[in-house]
Amino acid sequence: MVSVVRGVGALPHVGRLGLAGRPDRREIRRWIRGVCAARLDVHTLVDVLLVTTELIENAYRHTSCPIEARIACADFGVMVEVSDGDADHPAEMAAADRTWGGRGVQAMVELAISWGVREEGPGKTVWVLLPMVVPKVTPRSG
Repeated sequence: MVSVVRGVGALPHVGRLGLAGRPDRREIRRWIRGVCAARLDVHTLVDVLLVTTELIENAYRHTSCPIEARIACADFGVMVEVSDGDADHPAEMAAADRTWGGRGVQAMVELAISWGVREEGPGKTVWVLLPMVVPKVTPRSG
């Protein structure tokens, strides 16, 4: 399902990562954990790791100009955005059972509340809204 979530774009970003230098998967995962670990339960964090890594790798593989990844957290979920300088939109492909790969957008669609593409100048931002699997509980003192 591709749709627009009104008002979600106003969430404050808790983390931004420049992609022009093409940080590797290990650096990306370290960044995600640093931004999200204290804010998210482990189940939501795993979904954010999977989707963010997939979106960034798609920007690396299918565009010539990856720009930035952003993450924003709210009580209801996590917004992940990846911007690049290419106007082509991602497409969910039917991957053959015997082939490896080609299922990243399909996995993202299964995990997301909603997702979409926002055109920005000559490029785009692919965004995904992931549900908060288990609300983060802060222990009470006293």
